[in-house]
Amino acid sequence: MTNSFWREALDHIPGLFLIFRVDEKDNAHLIFANLHIRNILGYKPEEFVLASESPGSKVQKEVAALVDQIAEKSRNGDSAAPLVCRFHSKRAEVYDFHFAFRIFTAKSAPHPFIAVSLEPVAGETTGSDTDYSVPGQRYAGFVAESSLMQALMRKVDAVADQPVHLLFRGERATGKRTLARQVLQAEKLRGARGMEWNLETMPVSEQNRVVDQLCGKGSVSVALPGDRPLALLVVEISLLTRANQAKLLDWLRDRQDAGSVTRILATTSFLLEERMQQGEFSADLYYFLSLETLLLPPLSQRRDDLRILVTEWVRAAAAVLDLGELRVPDEVMEKVLAHSWSGNFHEFQNVMRRSLLASPSGLFRLVLHEPEKGPAEKAHPGAEIADDFLEGEVLPFDEMNRRYLEKVLRKTDNKIYGEDGAARLLGMKPTTLQSKLKKLGIR
Repeated sequence: MTNSFWREALDHIPGLFLIFRVDEKDNAHLIFANLHIRNILGYKPEEFVLASESPGSKVQKEVAALVDQIAEKSRNGDSAAPLVCRFHSKRAEVYDFHFAFRIFTAKSAPHPFIAVSLEPVAGETTGSDTDYSVPGQRYAGFVAESSLMQALMRKVDAVADQPVHLLFRGERATGKRTLARQVLQAEKLRGARGMEWNLETMPVSEQNRVVDQLCGKGSVSVALPGDRPLALLVVEISLLTRANQAKLLDWLRDRQDAGSVTRILATTSFLLEERMQQGEFSADLYYFLSLETLLLPPLSQRRDDLRILVTEWVRAAAAVLDLGELRVPDEVMEKVLAHSWSGNFHEFQNVMRRSLLASPSGLFRLVLHEPEKGPAEKAHPGAEIADDFLEGEVLPFDEMNRRYLEKVLRKTDNKIYGEDGAARLLGMKPTTLQSKLKKLGIR
């Protein structure tokens, strides 16, 4: 059998495998990664292998850390400690893996090889060839079982490393900013300077200041070495004033003429073409950027994703709040799939939070709308705290719960025990709450 046959065979084995060659100086060099690395980390196998030999690259450092662990384990023998390594994906997501290895020799080679198998840590499933789930953040919007999301993530992979401007379009709360931040983080890992402007929360006076500062027109300008790339994320670019659009365009042209690499990552919930017709957005800026469009679909068009989003959200929330196992009945899931979700993830998170408070019996109960309360009806003790919770940006689950528990503690003046304590409000045992606080680093 040829080497190409065995390489192809490894590509069909479930799981992620790496093969290293050890040279005469006992240095290990990555020579093969099977196709599953693309499914998980977004790299082509040959691209990942080349990056592992690129001095100073993220891949090179993480592969070296893996090899160091293997060397240490080989010297010290067996131990009870699990072997865990970490890799960043091409879109800068963080993945932790349990790994196992075996050192072997081949009759036709003078030096040994190392075979390494990697298994995502529990809760970081990778699924099929087209699964682009974000580990530990399935509720955040990047479950990709639906054909629309699969097509979108393939396009993201295709343009992520290209020096082109990107426009993330779609309805509000579909995950545009979160996905754009992943691309921005990947740019920063490649050495670019990364900046973000959120025009939705920035007053015009502040917008004027940051634009002038960037373009060198303010009292204090931003120092940007000409040979260092810049990636600028502009959240809701349609809100940039016409005066600032002109300043930004002139500055981008100057940088282009000087040979400086600048990449704009912009999001919008509005049709820029309509704003151009209304005279509110510069056609010159629009066409200069020649934005590559990434359209994020509304949640109502992602039925296959909704099943996973609900299941994973319920599982993770129940574990964090120590509610035991919560099962999602088939009829409840059908209601989820039939709902319009006009508010996309803002509505989804509020519905899930509200439903969780109404599901104490081991079965998840879907509460799509706030119930009307009679004058004598008493709300759940913690409902007033949760009313405005989960509004705004999408957060990793641990961060979401850390902020929520901190809010509860502020409500109770850091009191845990008693009728007016945080444990009572949350419906938890005080000792369980103390354990959760310690785990999340809350003092």
